[in-house]
Amino acid sequence: MMKISKLENKLSQCNTYQQWHTLALEIDRLKGMDDWRQSKHSDDYPFRLIEEHSQQLQILLNKKNYSALLIFVQESLYRSVSELSNTKLYQYALSGTKSLITEYLNLIDLTLNTLCDNDIPGISSKKKLSLLIQAEKNFGRPALMLSGGGTFGIYHLGVVSSLIEHQLLPNIISGTSMGSIAAGVLATHLDHEIQALMAAPENSHFKPLKQLALTDIFHQKAWLDSEQLYQCIHSNIGDFTFKEAYDRTGREVSITVSPARSGQKPRILNYQTAPDVLISYAAKASCSVPGLFPSCSLKARAKDGSIVPYMASESWVDGSFASDIPRRRISRLHNANYFIVSQANPHIIPFISQRQHSGVIATTKDLAVTSLYSQGNALLKVARRRLHKQPWRSWLDHASFMLDQDYLGDINIHPQFPPSWYLKFMKNPNDSERDFLLKMGERSTWPQLAMIDDQTRVSRTLQACIKRLKQTKHSSSSVIKADQIEKATLPESKMNKPLPV
Repeated sequence: MMKISKLENKLSQCNTYQQWHTLALEIDRLKGMDDWRQSKHSDDYPFRLIEEHSQQLQILLNKKNYSALLIFVQESLYRSVSELSNTKLYQYALSGTKSLITEYLNLIDLTLNTLCDNDIPGISSKKKLSLLIQAEKNFGRPALMLSGGGTFGIYHLGVVSSLIEHQLLPNIISGTSMGSIAAGVLATHLDHEIQALMAAPENSHFKPLKQLALTDIFHQKAWLDSEQLYQCIHSNIGDFTFKEAYDRTGREVSITVSPARSGQKPRILNYQTAPDVLISYAAKASCSVPGLFPSCSLKARAKDGSIVPYMASESWVDGSFASDIPRRRISRLHNANYFIVSQANPHIIPFISQRQHSGVIATTKDLAVTSLYSQGNALLKVARRRLHKQPWRSWLDHASFMLDQDYLGDINIHPQFPPSWYLKFMKNPNDSERDFLLKMGERSTWPQLAMIDDQTRVSRTLQACIKRLKQTKHSSSSVIKADQIEKATLPESKMNKPLPV
């Protein structure tokens, strides 16, 4: 036990994933988790069903019976894979879950690629592409949600860096408040560009906070300088609109903002809902915490390239008060059904662990926190009914919205800060604090990589197959078009040849 304890202490100090994974394997071995992984038995998933499906898939693959394989996948894929989403399966061993699950997902991966790359009797390439697109629609897609959190939002970039390194970054991304800055960076930068930024963080702007002079505080009714915030955002994101960024990176990035008017619902801005809006202004609005920053306007690019107001009569504030993790709206917009949440809000982090673990202590803590939140929200609702005058009503609305929302997803990546760090969540970090936050984001992601890989495997394979078939279709069309051009020009080329003597 002493050796395990020492290894676990080292685990939190690793600088690379390879170091972490090597220690994790050794800890699992010492705890007997190798035997647990090799054993198929568990009450946490239907192992007999998974074993039966694995055997059927292997038989059909060996026989190259692609027609039967297609029918089997259509009938059983969603049902069987959904049975493997229990988070308890990933709470025993650090290095992964049951080997039977890994082997089954490998078979599914092989099956989908086999059906994609081979001819199926009676199924044209066009029909096959249609079936795969429908399968992806039925199965759903993963999304990464980046929360608010003040200075702690820098942590998100470490999470993103780790996901990119392991090729697990979802294409659907949502950012709110300080999470919107990280989302904006993802919207406007390709993977290798983000990795270059993370390799030299000293070259990026990480100081969005500047206190206003007393006269400006009184005039603007805000504590911090919104221009300093914008300069930080703009230096990291640039002048891209949502549509321009989507055309460049292909990422489906959304930013949540709230109208400053009381009683209005938050809005999701992205390349579908607000294609011409500038991302830098959307992120500025999403970061404009009432009381800290003044509300701000959004701006868009007109057809002639000029920058113009967007919904000029509206001003906007921080989206996290009403919708920090907008799962329902992202689900409707992008067909997302699996949510990876990077949660950095200081009022949420201390209470996440008891929601994710089982046992008497965790259950007791969960009950206490849930009861406290419910009672607080009930009191706020009464106060909102009784008080109608501004500014009290506005603050009561914000407080009620903060308590009356779910901040978690299917997989939750969150930091474990020392208590002293909670005094730093609204200050510009120095270089060592910045690097600490970035590394904390990476370290917090490493234990979740096995689950993220498994739970998003089918979606990623379906997307890869669809992309491959579309490229094949495009290449075939190009060849046909080239042949048609050649045939069309053939008579003219013959006419240009000299006549035979």
